[in-house]
Amino acid sequence: MEKQIVEVRPVYKERIWGGNKIKSYFHGTTDINPVGEMWNVSALPFGDCTIPQLNTTLSQLYTDYPDWFRCESSQLPIHCTLIDPIENLSVQVHPTEAYARDFENSVGKPEAWYIIDAPLNTKIQFGHTAKTGEEVIERISLGEWDQLLSYVEAKKKDFLFVPDGHIHAIGKNVLCFEIARNADITYRLYDYDRIDNKTGKKRDLHVEKSLDVLVIPHHAPGPYTISEVLIEGCRIRNYFDQPNVFTFASIEVDKEGTFIFDRFYFLTCIEGEGKVNEYSIHPGTTLLIPDGYGKINIEGKVTLLLSSYRD
Repeated sequence: MEKQIVEVRPVYKERIWGGNKIKSYFHGTTDINPVGEMWNVSALPFGDCTIPQLNTTLSQLYTDYPDWFRCESSQLPIHCTLIDPIENLSVQVHPTEAYARDFENSVGKPEAWYIIDAPLNTKIQFGHTAKTGEEVIERISLGEWDQLLSYVEAKKKDFLFVPDGHIHAIGKNVLCFEIARNADITYRLYDYDRIDNKTGKKRDLHVEKSLDVLVIPHHAPGPYTISEVLIEGCRIRNYFDQPNVFTFASIEVDKEGTFIFDRFYFLTCIEGEGKVNEYSIHPGTTLLIPDGYGKINIEGKVTLLLSSYRD
């Protein structure tokens, strides 16, 4: 089949902390309520995006047309999500590559967040203060979460890379885009003792597994932003590009621009309206551009997020 740009239809996920922007701002069409996540790029068995114009799923496209992706991975290696929380997410940690392989039949899940919007002085939980495993266990047993957990400020257009094994939690009202490895293994360490209204119970915790994979002491850097470069009408910020993890950038166009990338990539619109070639786009639209496609034309005043991968 000839390579072409295709629209990727998302998968929606109900979350206890979900807000209303997935539907009201990102044009989400779902009966799920509250909807907290919009999986814009997903080829997981329990959340496989569709490609209506090709009458297929993203995972099947990846299998049937490997030349569109040119990856050594047996499955699409990345997963992308728009996240809209009106409450804090649980404090959680993702397993390392080795632990996920040995105990979960999965891959590890390093991830990163691009902050789309956040109220002034908003914080994100990231990392901890403990120097030893014994100190972590003591703080948890005493319920001293304020003394254990560390926080960083959330600012629009910041980027935060979260390596596997590092505890984290997106803060209340921090609208963000997450790019991660194609996995969904999450260990919940703390959930503020809140009750799920639908079950009347607290959600399950995974303290033992969390402690198995937690990096002690915490050493990962915090959020950052970078300067933009102007290329053919596109203001580009290249945030992250690490082999076997993922690649991420933002593209802003004020009126018209042209863009080219040397690998397959997904473009998700987070602001404005316009066109990519003949495709109309608005917040929430995700397009797949196959490997080796060539230049694309972007029209309108829009902000796009680029998600990709290289072996």
